[in-house]
Amino acid sequence: MNEITQERMEMAMAYLAETDKDYALEKAELERSEIGRKRARATVFLTVDGTVAERQAKAEIHETVTQSDDRYIECVKIYETLKARRERAEIVIDVWRSLNAARRKV
Repeated sequence: MNEITQERMEMAMAYLAETDKDYALEKAELERSEIGRKRARATVFLTVDGTVAERQAKAEIHETVTQSDDRYIECVKIYETLKARRERAEIVIDVWRSLNAARRKV
C-alpha cells in the first residue's frame, strides 16, 4: 500500500468527502468543550470561599473542572486524529498529482 495509484488517490478523495461533516462536528465539539471548561472554572470560582488565589486554586482542583478538562483532552485527541488522517489523504492526492504530471512529461 506504499504505491500511490489512481485507486489509492480515489480512496483518499472519497475519504475526504465522507469525513467532511465528521470533521466539522468534531471541531464544533472541541470548541464546545473549551467553552465548558471556562464555564466550569467560573462556576466553581463563584461558589467557593477564600481569597482570589484560594478560589482559583480550589476551582482548578475541583472535580467538575477536572472532568471538563478530561473531556476537552478527549475532544482534542479525536479531532486531531481525524485532522491528521484527512491531511494524510490530502498528501496522497498531491503526491498522485505530482507523479501523474511527471509521467505525462516523459
